[in-house]
Amino acid sequence: MTRGGRVKVLYIAGLGRSGSTILSNSLGQIDGFFSTGEMNFVWKHALLENRLCGCGRPLRECPVWRAVFERAFGGMDRVDARAVMASMHAGARTRHVPKMLTERGRRDLRKRVPLFLEHAERLYRAVTEATGERVIVDSSKEPAYGYAVGMIPSVDLYVLHLVRDPRAAAYSWIRQKEQPDSAEREFMHQKSARDSALLWDAWNVSAEALWRGAPQRYLRLRYEDFVSDPRGSFRKVLAFIREPDAGLPLIGRDEVRLGVTHTVSGNPNRFETGSVKLRRDDRWKDGMSRSDRTTVTALAAPLLLRYGYPLGG
Repeated sequence: MTRGGRVKVLYIAGLGRSGSTILSNSLGQIDGFFSTGEMNFVWKHALLENRLCGCGRPLRECPVWRAVFERAFGGMDRVDARAVMASMHAGARTRHVPKMLTERGRRDLRKRVPLFLEHAERLYRAVTEATGERVIVDSSKEPAYGYAVGMIPSVDLYVLHLVRDPRAAAYSWIRQKEQPDSAEREFMHQKSARDSALLWDAWNVSAEALWRGAPQRYLRLRYEDFVSDPRGSFRKVLAFIREPDAGLPLIGRDEVRLGVTHTVSGNPNRFETGSVKLRRDDRWKDGMSRSDRTTVTALAAPLLLRYGYPLGG
């Protein structure tokens, strides 16, 4: 928590399958930092579905999240999760980004999401109070949701825009992955190469549009640069959020030691603990079909060049 009682939130924006889980979990190992995982899913995954916390317990049985909800609302059963989600969806979706770009639109959105803003404010504050940590790392990724969180007066928001080669992200979306935290769904949601590329375009353009006018609150980081130079990347991120003296979560040049986390949602590797090497995953170069690669490259070409990726892969 910052001076004046504001809650410092480092928000990771960008398309899923871009390495946000390992990045946020690594940052969560820093003394004073707490990685929540994807907070936009906390109402659904904790209160309605009781999925697994990163610690391995069902979220309703996790002592950390029980303490958070007790501080915020008097308990998990004191919250109408469906009403909060309805309020959130009324003004914090990708389709609302154009409204977020104008003062008139922002005023309209505030009228749509008061219940969400009030509940989210209480929840983020309770996280810092229950854990004793000063920085929340939220890897929800959705630009519109992150912008809505920034509308909370007590939130001191910093946006880390994480970008990964869209062909690598698409290859991950295409492949079937087990979903260990849900009894009803054995595998994670999949997307076609076309849908993945279109969403990659939309979310990256949205992130730039929403925060490009506030450079002191916005930092872009390529996943490939992060795993190639984790030490330099961590230092850049810590300087950006005004935490330059925080210790780096590294052992050696490219290895992090992950402790147990309390993430509410994310990629299955959020359950990993112990020493983890940070390395590029370029399996898409051999495993991705020519047609899928061509589709993604064509749809993402302008941003590929903007972010320094070769069209030829």
